[in-house]
Amino acid sequence: MSVLGGDLDIEPDHVGGSALRPANSVDRFVPTRPKNSIPLNVTPRTNRISRQFGLSDSRVFSFKSDGEDVRGTRDDNNMYGLLRRSVSQLFYTPPPPRPSSVAENLTKRKQCVLTLDGPGISKDPHACPITWSRKNLIAVACGMDVFYQNLITRAVHRLCRLEVCQPGDLRTIEWAGANREYTLALGTSTGIVQVWDAGQNGGGGSFLRMWRQSDLTGIGGMDWNKDLLAVGSHDGAISLFDLRSKKEARKVTAHKGKVLGVKWSTDGSLMASGDDLGMVYIWDKRAGKQLLEEGTQSSKMRHRGPVKALAWCPWKPDLLATGSIFPEGKIRIWSSISLAPVPTPLETISLNTSVLSLHWSPHCKELLSTHGSSFEPSPPPVRGASATPRPTLKPISTPLSNSIVVHEYPSGKRLLNLTSAHFGPVTHSCLGPEGEDLFTVCPREETIKKWHVWSKRPDTGKKESAFDKYSIR
Repeated sequence: MSVLGGDLDIEPDHVGGSALRPANSVDRFVPTRPKNSIPLNVTPRTNRISRQFGLSDSRVFSFKSDGEDVRGTRDDNNMYGLLRRSVSQLFYTPPPPRPSSVAENLTKRKQCVLTLDGPGISKDPHACPITWSRKNLIAVACGMDVFYQNLITRAVHRLCRLEVCQPGDLRTIEWAGANREYTLALGTSTGIVQVWDAGQNGGGGSFLRMWRQSDLTGIGGMDWNKDLLAVGSHDGAISLFDLRSKKEARKVTAHKGKVLGVKWSTDGSLMASGDDLGMVYIWDKRAGKQLLEEGTQSSKMRHRGPVKALAWCPWKPDLLATGSIFPEGKIRIWSSISLAPVPTPLETISLNTSVLSLHWSPHCKELLSTHGSSFEPSPPPVRGASATPRPTLKPISTPLSNSIVVHEYPSGKRLLNLTSAHFGPVTHSCLGPEGEDLFTVCPREETIKKWHVWSKRPDTGKKESAFDKYSIR
């Protein structure tokens, strides 16, 4: 006799009747072990004790997940396994989203909070034309001028106008950090680096310092570490300027290609740099070593496309996220404390879309990326083959084109894909001082938009304990 494709045996039950049960079923159910139970084979000592009491041999039932047999393979023909899985799905409730997550913020309200005009913004996708200070000042490089707005008072001021011999184009601007919140550095396509002070009272800024790179090579990314300014150049060099000193900058030429981005870690002990050949370096500033001296550079990491986007994790300082442009379009996450002679990324997110900026959330385990054009994935190069010319970008339309995307870490799950942010490539972005809001820039639209992406964790307050009520005398 056959029912639902399974053979049934008729056996007498305990009252003399008969009972129907599948022939291949087990004699009894083994309940699923609670997730918080402690296994017996954690340490060599517990292994020895479990063997002494006969608790680690084949006589002990093996606890498997629902729908798996004793060999660990899933058996979809097991009737009891199917029933258990279907019933467990009925009672499963997904965990509520965290108030700090993007799912409770930008996902529910997919409109920008503020829109600003930015006429004359550089159309170079490698440029960094906006920056956000700790004092809530948003600065924009428009043509040869730098303007900034106080987001608290809404007052707009012109900081400076670049008037030097062979000024080139304004390519990168960057506010300084702690103790120098009103200091801004700017770099041009002809290698000029200037530092200006906006002042606490607003209005026109005061000139502080200027350096000029040799050979008129363009600036490719800048970042502050207190009084130190790291500047990348298109000749492959990285310079370190000290605002307190008039001496020439220290320089190293490790990169073979144009440096597109530099970024200090949150604690200021490490610095990452990326170039247009896809190479990423991490520079060490630990005790006993000087940054940018010979022998201080760690293993290099590689992409198959130019790397401009760099982001250090604020809640796990050894994590570094890097993003590449055409022809790769991937996000890789590395650990600075586990770099091997041939570094391997901890996670890789393939997008086939140019990654132009990256930001970790300081409030939850999420990573934000802004994007440009999408393209068909290109085959990996054949090892040992002769060099092939660089492929030509042929943009295609995908949901990731010109979008803002938020990924969950470490699963890589896509939590948000905002395709209506801009009508062109989102070439750069900057995170606010509170880590909640984001400014994005689109040169094609000549607009700058502000988005509320994350929120701070709610303060639940300290739980009252017995030690708060009573004291020991």
